Parts: sequence; structure tokens; C-alpha cells
Amino acid sequence: MTINAAPRRVGVVMPLLLDFVLPLGVYYGLRAAGVDQWWSLLWSAAVPAATVVVRLVRTRSLDFLALLILSMIALGMALSVLTGDPRTLLIREAWVGMLGGLIGVWLLASVVYGRPALMVIFRSFVLIKAGQDGLHAWEGRWHRDAAFRHGLRVLTVVWGVASLLNALAQLAFAYVLPIDAAPVAMQACWPVIAAPLFFFHLAYTKRHGLRA
Repeated sequence: MTINAAPRRVGVVMPLLLDFVLPLGVYYGLRAAGVDQWWSLLWSAAVPAATVVVRLVRTRSLDFLALLILSMIALGMALSVLTGDPRTLLIREAWVGMLGGLIGVWLLASVVYGRPALMVIFRSFVLIKAGQDGLHAWEGRWHRDAAFRHGLRVLTVVWGVASLLNALAQLAFAYVLPIDAAPVAMQACWPVIAAPLFFFHLAYTKRHGLRA
């Protein structure tokens, strides 16, 4: 049991290290070594680009989202090379983060039109946990349980607002903060928002019986 748990923990921690910790370590490590802001940001931006390429090679499949992110990173690097402006790299990263903002808009729009998007997202988790019969029972509550419908709408709104807030905060930090302060502030946005969000999610779904 302990042997099986270790790979799962590594699978959770490793993406966090690659996507959040390693780019910051590269940037501030180079700055401490006396490298200027432009080169430090350029090399730190190369880290997520490299991880996307490695994932594409390992999976041997075309992932549209991964290709989009890689294209935006490459475009930001090219613009920065042309302008020589480190702020351009920060703004590029913030606009990549706006993809999460679009997800937030989608979540909020789904509350108004049709079923909340979280119901679609939860579907695979419910199927794994409760099986096909449990999934049918869970989805059937939408038609007969007003509290269930209200709870899913509230939860979807909270996730949508959090996603949009994260994207807008990163964009604001990229434009207004000093360049050496912006990377850590931008990387800290989602963990700071996500920690209370996950606690709220767990408590709310349990209290209102939204789990399968």
C-alpha cells in the first residue's frame, strides 16, 4: 500500500515543481548570479516550454491545449527578442494565464445557459466512484431535486469567479509590479486562491449532498 502511494504522490508533486517552483528557481537563481532581468526571464520561460515538449514526446499525441500554450510561449519569446523588453515576457505569461480566465467565463456562462459546467466535469469522477448505475442516479437528481440544482450552480459560480480572478490578478501583476517582484506574485496567485477554494469545495459538496 505504501509502495503504491509513493508514485501517486510523485505524480501530484512533480507537475507543481515543474510548473511553479522550477521557473521561479531558475529566474531568482540567475538574478542572484548577476544575470540581467531579460535573460533570467527568458530562461525561466524556457522551463514550461521544455516541459510541454517533453509531455508531447512522451504521450506521442497532439494535444491542442499544449500546442496552444507552446505557441504562445514561443510568440512571447520572439516578441521579447525583438523588443529586448523583459516586461514583454511577463505580459506574455499573463496572457497565457488568461486561458484560465476563459475557463472561468465558460463556467459562469454555463450557469445561465443549460446545466452548470461542473456537472459535466464531475461526471467522470462520479462514474469512477459510483459506477454507471450510480452515475445515472446522480444525474437523475438534476430533474427532481431543486437543492441539488442550486448547489451545483453555486459551486460552478465560485469556481468560475476564482478562475477569472486568478487570470486578472496575474495580468495586473505583470503590468504594474516591479519586474523582480512580478514572477513570484504571479506564480503565487493560483495557490493562494486554490487553497481556500478546495476547502470550500470539499465542505460545500459534503454539507449539501452533492457527492455521489
